[in-house]
Amino acid sequence: MVPYLWWYLAGFAFIVFTQLLAVGIINETKNAIDAAGAADATARTVVPYVVRIALFAVCLILVRTGSRLLIFTPGRLIEYRVRNDFYSNLLLLQRDFYEKHESGDLVSRCSNDIGFVRAAYGFGFLQIANVSVTLSLGLTAMLMMDLQTTIFVAIPMILSFAFIQISIRYVFTYWRRANEQLGSLSSLCLASYKGISAIQNYHAEPAVTERFSESNENYLETMSIVTKVRSFMMPMVQAVGNLSIFLVLWFVGPKIVQGDLTMGQITAFLGYIGLVMPPLLSLGWMLNVFNRAIPAMERLQEIITAKPTLLPAESRYEKDPSGAGPTMVLENLHFTFTSDEKNPNPFGLKDVDLTVPPGKVIGIAGPLGSGKSVLLETILRLNDLPADCLYLNGADCARMDLVEFRDHFSFAPQKAWLFSTTLRRNLLMALDYREWERPGTEARLLAAIEAASFDLDPKVFPLGLETEVGTKGVMLSGGQRQRIALARALLKPADVYILDDVLSAVDHETEKRIIRNLKTFAAGKSFLIASHRISAIQWADEILVLGQGGVAQRGTHETLIQEPGFYRDIYQYQAEHPDE
Repeated sequence: MVPYLWWYLAGFAFIVFTQLLAVGIINETKNAIDAAGAADATARTVVPYVVRIALFAVCLILVRTGSRLLIFTPGRLIEYRVRNDFYSNLLLLQRDFYEKHESGDLVSRCSNDIGFVRAAYGFGFLQIANVSVTLSLGLTAMLMMDLQTTIFVAIPMILSFAFIQISIRYVFTYWRRANEQLGSLSSLCLASYKGISAIQNYHAEPAVTERFSESNENYLETMSIVTKVRSFMMPMVQAVGNLSIFLVLWFVGPKIVQGDLTMGQITAFLGYIGLVMPPLLSLGWMLNVFNRAIPAMERLQEIITAKPTLLPAESRYEKDPSGAGPTMVLENLHFTFTSDEKNPNPFGLKDVDLTVPPGKVIGIAGPLGSGKSVLLETILRLNDLPADCLYLNGADCARMDLVEFRDHFSFAPQKAWLFSTTLRRNLLMALDYREWERPGTEARLLAAIEAASFDLDPKVFPLGLETEVGTKGVMLSGGQRQRIALARALLKPADVYILDDVLSAVDHETEKRIIRNLKTFAAGKSFLIASHRISAIQWADEILVLGQGGVAQRGTHETLIQEPGFYRDIYQYQAEHPDE
């Protein structure tokens, strides 16, 4: 709220002016009625009051509109900032964070929870100002007219306020629980949507529906408790308003008969009650908004204030004066996944050493579970990279700014992720958005597609690069998705290209074409290529063979096929079974 303090102060001033005009209209109405009831009253006697009432009413419309603009706008701007902070921080957080938070719950937080926060900072604060000013002015005017009646009218109002406070305290816990249950329900729905093929293939609809029903019933039960409290609370507040009117008529009526008060005064008293009661009636809703916003903000703060497990950005990369790419050195890398109840025997890397001079191609082989993907992801700092083990031109990568560090790398993961948009936009993700429309970008894009041996056959892709690929690239085959992911990686200008088994879903003829293209593309660039196919990495300058997280063998293809071990065994097997 601090950056928008002047908005709120100006809005509060407008609200004060609004209620002063409302009180003025009531007073002018009282005077008009008394003037009309006088023995010598004429039409001209009442006209000045009517004119002032109309003038006050027009001003009231303008000032009330201004008060809402001044207070609602900061609520929207705060929502805008919270959404951006929420999303920006998600882009920086690392894998360990996402292992603890389901995507559906994160979606619920950035939709439902932020909506509650906006309502609190906008309409909620408007109502706080409105209630405080209206009660102050309204009750002051009533006290000045008749102290005894005002006291009797105030008693049920005070009791009503106390009752609302008790109800809100009771329902607060249930609002928090409801927000959490809604997040769980969103996670279940999102997971079911993503896994709809598996659900249908295994006829798991009844089991998924049962889980949904159970989660939905829990949310319904919690919201039913909240609704019961509200359904009892709101009529109670309305009853207080009716009771206040009854008390006015009960106590003031005899005074009119006795001549102590005029008809204008009792009309003004009823007008003040009409002025005070709407804010009082909205008090329950207003407190309800804040009691939803408080747990919602706590859930948002958990994400916004979450810090990636990064060391201070103290190290700086220095370019080689000759213009050559950086030398990447990996020294004695040790990394272990955090142990937890789900993973009591965590996997890790140990004693991994590697030097990648500019323009060299390094292949990485090993059996399933040997650590190929873990090694590449740790180098990319997708995992928590330890200090003093990875260097670019002598700069400690763990102490480099994360965004600056990743600018030096381009990555094609084992499981290709495509966004639900066109082929073109999926490829352009590799470039700064300011480059998307620059001259020459189209030629670079087509060159990357050709290097990845992706065939834009008009019969298959009649719209060419404007073809929609569907959710997660569902309209493409596994091999096509891999080649688009490879083309995207090749499109990004980088010092080191990291490819994690990106040829596993293509046939051998396509693999041969891609490798020929990569040999041309790789000239002067550094590559780390992990693959379970020996044919995909045998052209590398050096090959590391991993086993149980460590380096079991290393050398060129020619030397490794002469040594007993996994590499020679798998090479011989794949040579004898080329179609497997």
